Formats: sequence, C-alpha cells, structure tokens
Amino acid sequence: MNGESAAWGHALPARHSGQVFFQRAEQLGARTFLKIEKGARFEEISWRDFGARVQGLMLGLCGLGLAPGETVAIIGENSVPWMCADLATLAAGWTNVVISPTLSDFSLARILSHAECRAAFVQDAAGAGRLLNLKAQLPRFEYIIVMEGGAPPFPDALSMERLIERGLGATPAALRRLLESVHPNDLATIMYTSGSTGEPKGVMRTQDNLLSNITNGRDLALSKPEDLFIIVLSLNHLFGRFGFLKSVAIGRTTAVLEGTELHVDLEVVRSLAGTSMAVVPRVMERIWKAILGRGQNRSAWEELERLDGAALNGTASERERRRMDDLRAALRRSVRDALGGRIKYITYGGAAMPPRIMRFFDLVDLPLIGSYGSTECGGVTLCGIGENGPGNLGKPFSNVQVRIAGDGEILVRGPTVTPGYFKDPAATRAAIDEEGWFYTGDLGVLEGDGSLRLVGRKKDVFNCSDGSNIYPGFIELQLENEPFVRQAILVGDQRPFIGALVVPDREQIARALKREACALSDAEIALALWTPIERINDRLESYEQIRRIAVLRDDFPSEVRSVNAFQKINVNRKRAAELYGREIEKLYSGSPEGDAK
Repeated sequence: MNGESAAWGHALPARHSGQVFFQRAEQLGARTFLKIEKGARFEEISWRDFGARVQGLMLGLCGLGLAPGETVAIIGENSVPWMCADLATLAAGWTNVVISPTLSDFSLARILSHAECRAAFVQDAAGAGRLLNLKAQLPRFEYIIVMEGGAPPFPDALSMERLIERGLGATPAALRRLLESVHPNDLATIMYTSGSTGEPKGVMRTQDNLLSNITNGRDLALSKPEDLFIIVLSLNHLFGRFGFLKSVAIGRTTAVLEGTELHVDLEVVRSLAGTSMAVVPRVMERIWKAILGRGQNRSAWEELERLDGAALNGTASERERRRMDDLRAALRRSVRDALGGRIKYITYGGAAMPPRIMRFFDLVDLPLIGSYGSTECGGVTLCGIGENGPGNLGKPFSNVQVRIAGDGEILVRGPTVTPGYFKDPAATRAAIDEEGWFYTGDLGVLEGDGSLRLVGRKKDVFNCSDGSNIYPGFIELQLENEPFVRQAILVGDQRPFIGALVVPDREQIARALKREACALSDAEIALALWTPIERINDRLESYEQIRRIAVLRDDFPSEVRSVNAFQKINVNRKRAAELYGREIEKLYSGSPEGDAK
C-alpha cells in the first residue's frame, strides 16, 4: 500500500472487520502476519504485503462489475489465497459463502444455487473444471476465479493473481469508498450447516455479528510482537475462521497448518514454537498421544496418574507426593519442549475435552481453555482456569445473554446471534423467538457462579419405562473419555434400564493387564470395562446408571456413529437398533458377559 492509502486507515472508526484489518496493516507494516506451511518450510507474509494483496483483489473484483451485497463462494482449503479472498469479500461488502471442497457435486450445486452465488473462488484448475460442469445448473453464476496454479486452462476461468494485478492500478480513493460503503448490519457471510434433518441451512452472519464475536464486548488489545498463534483447524468452519479473524483484529502473527485436523505433525508444531494454539478435542487427543510417545513420557504419566488418584483420595504418603512433584516437573519440561518451548495456553471448542487429557495438562501447568458456541450464535462462553470441570462451559461473554428455558434448553441473545437462516423464514421462526432469543437445542444449567453447565441435547432423550428421562449423549461422552473405551452407544429408550454397546480399546486393556490383546476373551474385556463404568455410574443418578453392556469387535459404521466437521459425535439410534438388534435383545434377556459386575 502506498502512503495515500495508509493515511486514511488510522482515522476511520472500525465498523467492520475489513476496516480493522487495514488499520492493523498500517500499524504493523513489516511485521509478520502469516506463516503458511509449504511442504517442509513456512512462507512468511507481512501485514503490509498481505494488505496490498487484499486491496488489489477488492478492486480487481470491482472491475468485474459485482454489485454490493452479491454473493461470492470460496471453495478451498487453508491457504494464503483463501484468507485473501475471505478478507477482500468481507471488507468490500460482498456476501461470501465458505464451502468445503470435499462436498459432493450435488451438495455443492445446491448451496451455490440456494445462495445465488454470482462468482466463486476455487483452489485450482481441477476445482474450476468441476464448477464448469455444474455451471448449466446455476443460472446466476458467472465468474470462476482460480486461487492457485497460475493461468487457468479454461477460457471461462480467471486467475486470482491476474485479478490482483488489475486491482493494484486503482486509486486509494476507490478502496476508501468501498470500505465506507459497508455497514454493520450488512450480510457478511453465509455458513451452511446441517440441521436436525440433515438438510443444510444457510446461517446468516452480519458484519456486526462477526466483529461482536471477535471483540466479545471488550476493547481490542494489540498482541505482543512475539506472540504466535497456531491454527490446527479448517478455516471453512466457525472455530478456525474466527481464530483467523481474531488474529486480524488484535494484530497477532498466525501460523496456519495445511494438514489441519486430518494430519497433525507434532514436529511441525514444535518447529513453529507457538505461544498459543486452537484445536478441537480429537486433535488434542492426537497431540497428547504423540507427546506420550516421546521418551519416557508414557510411563511417567501412568505413574503420575496413579499417584494423583491417591493424592485426590487423601491416601498419598509424603514420599509419594514428592515423587509426584518430580514427575510433574519432568513432564512439564517434556511437554513444553514438544510444543516448541513457548506455549502459554491452548484453546479448544466443538466438543468436551476428555477429563483425562484435561487432568494431564492441568498437572503440567498448561491451561486448556474451552468455549461454547455454534454457527448460529457464535462464541457464547469461555471456560477459564478453575472452571474446567466436566460439563462446565464457563461464563458468558459480557455482550451475550444466556438463560435456561422451562424445559432446560439453553437460550442465547446478543449481537453475536444470527439474524436467521438465508431464505428460510420458517426455520428462522422456529429457532429465534420474537424477543431475539436463539433456541440452541442444548440442555444446560446456570451454576451459582454464573457459569454454564451442559446437560445434553434436547432432542436426544431416552424415555425409560419407569418414567424417567435421560440424555444419552452426555453419558456416552463420559464413557468415551475413558481409556478402555473406544466407542460407546447407549440403549434403553422405552426399556426398564440403561445398557451400552461398547467398542473397547483392546490394546489399552491388554497393556493394563500385561497381556497380549489377541489373547483376551470378550468376557475378560467386559470385566475390565466395568471398572471405568462403575466409576461413571457413581456420578450418575440411579436411573441413569448402566446396568449391562455388550462388547463389540468392530467400530460402529458411519451410518450409525459419525463425527461432523466440528468433531461433534452424531448417533443414528434408529439405525443402531436395526443393525445391533440381536445384541440389544441379549442385553435385556440377560447375557452373562453383559451383566453388571
């Protein structure tokens, strides 16, 4: 950016994230904004250089004749061009629609048509060819912009680099007019999410929604120059994308891994030496297991875990407490080294963190900070240090209101809440009442200190034959947090008691029993499983407790148990009953290996 474009940025009040970005680009200039994984190395891009790219793309898109408010899709994975396209469209007032390229052609065409997209960014020539094949189904669709790979081999596709070059010749006044034309209540983005029926719904997010979610009702404090935030998440989804936009707002250097959730390389994380990181629990579990695989960490943790249990029960001797201190110090050093030596905290969202992992990082003094929210209502709470008990989601942000409905459902209201679903007034009315309260579908309790505790999902309820109601998802989560349990699905709807279909972690059980996994019978596996199950039962009401289990050999198929993009577990209980009918009937007729011990 030249001197004239920089002169206006600092004086403008920041009404949207685009204005905030250009203010930061002016302030921070040559400081590194992004570190992007490129094979075995990381490419660094300064605030000034990235600002020039965003400015060029904004003005290049203007040259295509896109009208304010028209929708532009971004179809791709984590990359510099993806982030450039996101910021350019947000800053100029075009509504963007971020779409994962893993979607089927049918779903992709349906979203592009429903969102009335006039243009789309695609990752490469293959993505361009895919859209060309769909173009006949999209009467409003006109422009395909290829983000990577040079000049596209199709006459109907444009190169993003060429578009940026065109825009760099425009005057700074044109950029100023674009930024000033965007208003807080303008529609900024549409994020498609599956509803309870599986039919995708377009969640609308205004410019004010995004900025309110970033600030959480507080003044923005500029990040320290040495801070480095690592995103191990897809930018196509709420948590990862808001982590990026938060970096924009506070001037934070950010490293984006190209492997994201699918493949996390601990050595890459170590080489970056970040000061903070954003993950989902399943990714944190992979990182944790990789840390345990270093040196003597696993044996040290197993000994520390045993001693910690004794200390919590009040039975640890003074010698054992001193041994705990030594083990904690050794693990603390090893964990910090494995994560690059500078890590201060790790944030997570999308699901509950397994208590065993929480306790591990608590003992090595590395905070895991959780959050609660959704695509519709953005971030709602932050679970700080000292609040990380099971189910505790932390206290609501200052710009968000939370209340519990008469039936226990969590309701949220505030500037972070969506105005509704795109072109779906019926779904909007069903989710948001006349007073602006969004009905989350989650069940919770507000504790005495104001923090929110999750109980379960409203629609996932068992009506037991004794008249009691239980929320199976909450208990399944506790089961799967146990090291001996790989997967679990509860049964018991309209039944006299609760049972469970359990896929055991045979290797973990064999290691604990000092046996070979292949030598263990199902009866021995079942007996070992009852130790953690009884521990869970002690925390449950009598009508919630698991009375019998069926031990399964193989993981549940995806049609029964699936994990969505936010790592949330979805169980199709009807399909589970169909596929495992024989095992379920044995539970209720009295199978010896399923009896409670």
